[in-house]
Amino acid sequence: MILEYIYADNSRQKVDLELNIQTTKKWIHINKKNKFEFIKEFLPLYFSGQRIVLFDANHTQLLKFYQENDINNIALVDEVSVEHNLLFFTSGSSGFPIGAFKSKKNIEQEVLVLKKLVDKFQIKKVVVSVPFVHIYGVIAGLILPMYLDDVELIVKDDFLPYELLQESNNKYTLVITTPVFIKALSKTGDTRDLSTNLFICSTGPLHVDDISVFENKFNTNIMQIFGSTETGGIAYKFSSHEKWSGLDNVEISTCKDKLSINSPFVSQYILNEHIVELEKPFVTEDIVELAGNKFSLLGRGNKIIKIAGKRISALQIESILEEIDNVSKALVELVYKKELLRSEQILITLEASQKIEKKLIKKKILQYYGVLSIPFSVQYVDTIKYSAMGKKILF
Repeated sequence: MILEYIYADNSRQKVDLELNIQTTKKWIHINKKNKFEFIKEFLPLYFSGQRIVLFDANHTQLLKFYQENDINNIALVDEVSVEHNLLFFTSGSSGFPIGAFKSKKNIEQEVLVLKKLVDKFQIKKVVVSVPFVHIYGVIAGLILPMYLDDVELIVKDDFLPYELLQESNNKYTLVITTPVFIKALSKTGDTRDLSTNLFICSTGPLHVDDISVFENKFNTNIMQIFGSTETGGIAYKFSSHEKWSGLDNVEISTCKDKLSINSPFVSQYILNEHIVELEKPFVTEDIVELAGNKFSLLGRGNKIIKIAGKRISALQIESILEEIDNVSKALVELVYKKELLRSEQILITLEASQKIEKKLIKKKILQYYGVLSIPFSVQYVDTIKYSAMGKKILF
């Protein structure tokens, strides 16, 4: 595989990666100033069996944790390290980030499953916009290209939407990206035929309208991957299909409406203050409707409102609100209050060019859900940011 790195000034450098390198038996953190330096260090260490800790050094909580705690001295780490040589961390959006230990077997079995899905596209070029400290970035953005024949890997630290589109202009190109880029590309004035290409995105389901606009605009293909740091990949779907299909080797069931999985991609151990062995099958926080090995994703347990027996996803409400003129982004959170008894209230945070009347928000929600009373409050912020993996954040 040939790596081509694009610098901030758009100059380029190509390198044929050397994969032999000396390793130690200790856990080390790779923290490089750019993706180019990261790849040159990570891939040789990974294939040589080095034990590697990965997290964004800009994440102050994790950096402080790592500086104050030597991973090599945590209880049971020697037992875990016999087979597991990668430690990833969750985003921490619902609390302090949890560490998930992965083995090369976890990673490479999943890569082979993804390879089978993309082989029909005869990929010759892979363009990556995602960070490599995230498990999705490593699996889809780094290891998968190593398993594809004679591909060129194109990487830049911060692609602009039009730059990503330009890099994907070649035939038989695979683009590893996030929903944020899919939405941004849909809003460009550009149209072109990318029918031989495939865009893979993860970290959050795309709204069906975003997919339709994107695929029609560029005559191309989108595959979404559903999973988490702890579980690895769980399911996939192409285009605007409603149901998710379980990845090969992933057994799917439900436990009290929550998605339950048994898979070789699931971490055997996690780091949550101390090392814990996960039970299998692993029950996620995702509420689903199951039909064989396919399911419809209703939303995260902590992001679903249940009113009058009807489940409503906070993500769906966000998409609805973003259709309102002058609203750039919406973030919906659940607020539990004892005085509301079994009802939930939603807190709507808007990034908007002007304040929106509450009756307009209510009318917009009612257009989709009918006669349904949802208590809500609204606050405004200058900016709702996106994390490196495309999740909305307020901090």
